[in-house]
Order: sequence, then C-alpha cells, then structure tokens
Amino acid sequence: MAAAVADNGVRTMDSAFEEMLNADTRADNIIDAFRRNSPMPPGPSLIPVARYTDRKYHELEKQRLWAKSWQVACHEDDFEHVGDVVPYDITTMSFIVVRSGEDEYKAYYNACLHRGRKLREDRAKQLNELRCPFHGWAWNLDGTLKQVPCAYDFAGLNREEESLPEVQVGRWGRYIFINPDPDAEPLEDFLGDLSSNFEFFPYEKRFKQAHVAKVIRANWKVVQEAFMESYHVLMTHPQILTGGANDLCTKYDAFGNYSRAIRCGALEASPMPEWDEVEGLNGMTSLRHPLNGWLYERVEDGVVRVTTPKGKSGTFTAEGEYIDGELTDVNVHMLNWAGGRQLPEANPTMRMKDQVQNESEEDALERIGAGASPRQVGAQLQRQVLKGVIPSVAEGIPDVELTSSIFFTVFPNWHPWGSFNLINYRFRPNGDNHEECIMECMYLAPIPETGEYEPAREIHWLGADDDWTEAPELGTLTKVFNQDVRNLQHVYAGMKATAREHLRVGDYNELKLRHWHQMYSEKVDY
Repeated sequence: MAAAVADNGVRTMDSAFEEMLNADTRADNIIDAFRRNSPMPPGPSLIPVARYTDRKYHELEKQRLWAKSWQVACHEDDFEHVGDVVPYDITTMSFIVVRSGEDEYKAYYNACLHRGRKLREDRAKQLNELRCPFHGWAWNLDGTLKQVPCAYDFAGLNREEESLPEVQVGRWGRYIFINPDPDAEPLEDFLGDLSSNFEFFPYEKRFKQAHVAKVIRANWKVVQEAFMESYHVLMTHPQILTGGANDLCTKYDAFGNYSRAIRCGALEASPMPEWDEVEGLNGMTSLRHPLNGWLYERVEDGVVRVTTPKGKSGTFTAEGEYIDGELTDVNVHMLNWAGGRQLPEANPTMRMKDQVQNESEEDALERIGAGASPRQVGAQLQRQVLKGVIPSVAEGIPDVELTSSIFFTVFPNWHPWGSFNLINYRFRPNGDNHEECIMECMYLAPIPETGEYEPAREIHWLGADDDWTEAPELGTLTKVFNQDVRNLQHVYAGMKATAREHLRVGDYNELKLRHWHQMYSEKVDY
C-alpha cells in the first residue's frame, strides 16, 4: 500500500489504514470510530527525567493527580453479594468500595472517624456493617453511623455529622471508578466518546476472567509507558512479528482524555524473509528470529545456543551473558524467551487467541476464497472461536477488529484493549514508594450468550522477585511480560544515570506518550 507522507517527512498511517479498512471482508460493518483520525501536531516532546526519578513529583501526584482524577478502583465482578467490600489504595490514600444495594455502590475514605484506624485492609464478603477492628465503632453500609461503644463518653456527638465521608463513584462498562475530588466533572463527561470504540465487544457485556498484580522495582510511569506503544516490539518482542515488519504498523490517535493505538501489522508490501525449513522448532524453547533468521535453542535450563543461517554459533545464559562460541552479541529478549522460565506444559491459558481453533486455515480459505489475504484468513479463524461464545454477532465482526491489537490509554493509569483482545492494564505506585509500582493485568472476556460464566473475584499477587510465568492463567503473555520487565529495570537505572535532563519521544510512534505527558503537565506541573 502507498503511505501518505506528512510535510515533515514522517509517514502517516491514515491513508494506508483507510485502504486496509476498505479491503475488509466486512467493510460495511466497520464502526465509525475506526475511521476517525486524530493525530497530534508534530513534536518531538522533551520530558523531564525528574518526572520519574524525583520524589517531589510523587508528592505532587498525591495532591494534584490521584486526589483529583477518575481512576479504576474495582470491577462489578469483585462483588458477588450485597455487603461485599473492596479496598482501593493509592499512595497514602485508602478507600473502600461497598456494594450497598443490588445495583448500588458507594465509596468511603478507609478510616475510622474515631482514631483513624483503617476500617478494612482486606476484602470482605456479605457484611451488614462496617465496624472498626480497634474500638468497635460501626457504620451501616450506606455510611450512616450505627453504633458507638460507650457512647456516654462522647458528649455532644452529633450522629448526623458522623457518617463516613464519601468520594465520588462512577460506573462504566462494569468497572467502578472513584474520584476523591468532590468538584470533579462526571465520569461520563471525562470519558467522552470512549464507548464508541467498543460496539462489537462492549464492556458492559464482559466479565473479569483473570486478574494478576505484580510489584515492579521502577516508577509507575516508566512501567506504564512500556505498554503504551508498539515502537519497541521490533527489538523487544521479535518472536511475535507477523505479516511483515517496518515502521508503518500502528495507527495512533488522541481523543480528549484518552489515546488509541491500532497495531495491525505492516500495511505495505513487506513480506517476512524466507528461511530454510528447520525441524523441531516449537516457538517457545526453540525458535527463529523472523528478521535475521538466527536460531535460538534452549540446550538446558537457562542456557541457549544461537546459530546464524551461515552456521556461526554462540552459547549464552538466558540473561544474556556470553558463555562461548563465535557469536558474542545476540538479542537478549530472544534469549529470555527461549531460555527463561517456561509455562507449565498443561497451561490453562484463558486467552481466546490461544484457544484451539475450530477451523483450519485450509477450511477458512475454502470458506472465504483462495485469494484471501493472511489477514482475512486469520479473521475467519477468530470468528469461528467467537461463534462458540457470542454467536449472534461473531459472523459480522470486521477483519480489523479480529486481527489487530487495539489498545487505549485512559488518563491517568487505565489501559483497556479493544475487540478480540482481553487485556486491561492498571498501573499505580506501590504504596508511598515512588521507586516501585504495581502492574495489574486483567482479562475481560465477552460474557457468553448462555449467561454462564465464573468470574475471577480475587487478585493473584506476584512479588517483585516472582516470575510472570507463575501466573499461568495469563498464558503466553507472561513470557512477553518477562521481556518487558527485563528492560524496565535498566530503563529506570538509565534514567538515573543519564547526563541529560530530558527524555525525547517521537512525533508519531510515541504519540500516546506525548498525549499523556501533555495532560500530566496540565494537571501536575501547572
């Protein structure tokens, strides 16, 4: 496809992406949101390094970001019964969300009004009151004061003024948001037209299939930004490259308080190189780098042999340390993939993309025609999977929604994915430590039309030294995360070591970062 060329020489995606949409086998069903273009003016942007490393920004974020922003606190699937309670902590602030009625949720500051003890430090089920574990003061689920032990000792106490202080609650797509700012705009206004991107897979019809949280030793913004662009995929995740590889693979747009990326593979004629067949490659412990043809083969735990198409080889640890051989420098992320910890063989993955297909590629070609493109064949295979879950809409879903990675960033820290992807991320500081964060990955799957499903109601926690593969419910995505996390420790260390005061982000491929930092500047740096 021919790509449009901007005046500043940066190739844009808009023209190529429009051509791809027009070639879709379900072009008439493509939602209007996908035809909207909203790039940002050229940059590039310079971002202060101190924004990540300096404690003063953490303190500013407490006052100006977390205390004044809409943020995902929990999900309806966390609450099975009326009276269920879920705490939500952000920096030094703590809140509790309570299912106070069949379809009603309230959020309170998580502190007893007597001596300040947290009312709940863990989740609770089917409570009929919120009672402080210290001295026993108790409140009803609607926040009104219920009981004060030894009430005679609190002369002049006005019970009407002793209700638990509330924070604003908003709901979108079965997510429950809170905002501590009583003057904040309604959640609906803040999110704007976000819902228009999810017509085939609305979040109101999704359930939480998995929820894993991991502590990472880096500032939360460092970690978050690794999941906001696909610019890093070529180097960090080469094993997932398909359909060609170049710099014209992802469309980026910014809309109000959110940004969007649609990674749909190379849109120009750039087929992958062809290499001689090698028997025994399994894609996990033995695989080929798709661009240079080098073979990465695990020879024992933590040791990988790398061989070039011309026969040169070298042996390395999974962490990239050279052991022996002619080759002395290889892709450390491929070493991590092949030589690092592997998922259990009987991996109970929940990712729909990892499930057994109901139709072979040959069957799909017969169904849609021998001249079909790989994208069209892939989309047909995905439709067959979805027919077992949401048959009423599966057949009409456009190819672009089934073969692209569509991922959003909603300011400040929530990242829902669109269409066939189940992924949702949330990032936040680990308590009051600005040098550690909590990264959460949730899978939000379509609710089967049968109405039968069992949601994940608890969080699977991983510590800073735990491997992502210890959460096999996330499937092969855990291996991808390990590659990212290997980068992040060095990104944060490099930020502290750099001689420059600013980082530089690109015009287009890092548009989502530029948009986020523009909003951050307006909220935190004013």
